Amino acid sequence: MRIGIASHVVLDTIRKNDGSSIDSLGGPPCYCGLTSRRFGFEVALATRIGSDFPSQMVDLLRQNKIFVKENHRDHQNPTTRFSISTQQDTRMLSLTSKCGPLAAEDIEKMNVDCWLASPVVDEISTEVLAAIKEDGGTRHFCMLDPQGYMRSIDSNGVVTLKDRLNLDLSGVRAIKVDEDEMRALTGGLGGLEGMKVLQSRGVEFVVSTVHREIHLLHEETHYWAKMKEIDAPDSTGAGDILCAAFCCSFVKEKDPLWALCFGAGAVRAALESGQNGLDKVPSMGRIEENASYFYNTIGFKQLS
Repeated sequence: MRIGIASHVVLDTIRKNDGSSIDSLGGPPCYCGLTSRRFGFEVALATRIGSDFPSQMVDLLRQNKIFVKENHRDHQNPTTRFSISTQQDTRMLSLTSKCGPLAAEDIEKMNVDCWLASPVVDEISTEVLAAIKEDGGTRHFCMLDPQGYMRSIDSNGVVTLKDRLNLDLSGVRAIKVDEDEMRALTGGLGGLEGMKVLQSRGVEFVVSTVHREIHLLHEETHYWAKMKEIDAPDSTGAGDILCAAFCCSFVKEKDPLWALCFGAGAVRAALESGQNGLDKVPSMGRIEENASYFYNTIGFKQLS
C-alpha cells in the first residue's frame, strides 16, 4: 500500500509548559508519514522545503523511508516554520517563515492508493485540492484535514482562526475536524448536527474531535471513543497521527469501526508516551493494544 501526503514539511520550535523549548521536525509529511509507516504503508510526498532545510533532517526522514527529493526544494522561499507555545490543552502558533505553494503537477503520476491532504497554512489551493480529489488513488480514498485553510496570519505572524470556511467537499471521502473547523464549515453548527451537515455535502466518513472524545459519523451510525485525561507534555501532531491511522486502517481493512479504534488508539499511545515532537509517534504494538481496548468500549447509536 502507498499513501500520498500533500502538505508542507515544517520545522517547529515547541515551547513547553516549563519554559524550555525544543526544535523539531513537524508537519503532516512527518507525523502522518511516520504513522503511515507504522501501518506498513509506503509514503509519497507532495511537499515543499526551502534551501535552508538541514541535510540531517533529510537523512532522518530517509532512515524512516520517507523521502524528501530534490524537486521538493523551493530555492526562492525558506522552509515553513512555526513557533508553538503549549499551555495545558491550548496552543498558540506563530508563523516565522513560509515555503512556496504546491502545484497541480505535484499530484500527477504519484501512483498512490489513497491521499491525505492536510495543509498547514495555505499551500494547497482549491485547484490543487481538486487535483487530489480527482486522482483519489487506486482505492479512490481522499481524506482531508482542513486545519491550514482555517489559519490567518496577522502582521506579527500570530496565527488566528477564521470563523467561516467555504470548501468544496465533493470527492472528499473522509474529513477530520475539530470544533472550530466544524463550526466554520457548517455555519456555526457543532456536534452531531454539524457532522450531519458535512455528511450531506458528500463526505462518507466524518471524524470529529471534541476535547478527549473522537466521534465518527458513517451512514446512519454515530460512533464515539472516550479517552481519559492524559497529562501530555506536547500534543503537537496528534491530529495528524489520528488522520493517518484512520486513513491507513480503513484503506487496508475497509472497516470504519476499526479505523476509528486505530485512530483513537494511536492518539492515546502518542499522548501517553510522554515524548515531544516526532518521538511521540507510537509503535504499532502500542497502537494495536489501545485499538483493541477502544473496540471493546466504543459507544454507538443507530440514527434511524
